Amino acid sequence: MVSHVLVAVDGSSHADRALEFAAEFAVKYKADLTILNVVSYASTVPLALGAYAELEGLYAESRSVLQSAGEKIVESAAERARRLGVAKVMTSVELGSPAQTICETAKAISADVVVMGRRGLGDFSGLFLGSVTHKVAHTADCTVITVK
Repeated sequence: MVSHVLVAVDGSSHADRALEFAAEFAVKYKADLTILNVVSYASTVPLALGAYAELEGLYAESRSVLQSAGEKIVESAAERARRLGVAKVMTSVELGSPAQTICETAKAISADVVVMGRRGLGDFSGLFLGSVTHKVAHTADCTVITVK
């Protein structure tokens, strides 16, 4: 039985398709849907530069801007999920390593399924480091559905 679905979104077209699939899946199984955006540590000013007093403000501002963008992404996704018929939608924006944070969130909310796009906004780095989707698929404690 599926009672809780987690979908990771980043504003990419792949994430949009994953959201649509997750919403339809949640409606079919009458499941709750949590929409997650992860602000990657790598998306902020490098920590080594944060030691400089003049850059500390830039680091905090960069993180704040990315957090705000993440909130807009998940709120837009939540509105779309509700229009598609999902009864209970929660949103979350977290700071961290995307793959690890997705897996930790899935475990924390007892998600039965994680839905992700095949690729996201981080495609280029994924070619060298392994994609977030690939990492989640191999480390999550629940079913992971990859949407093309």
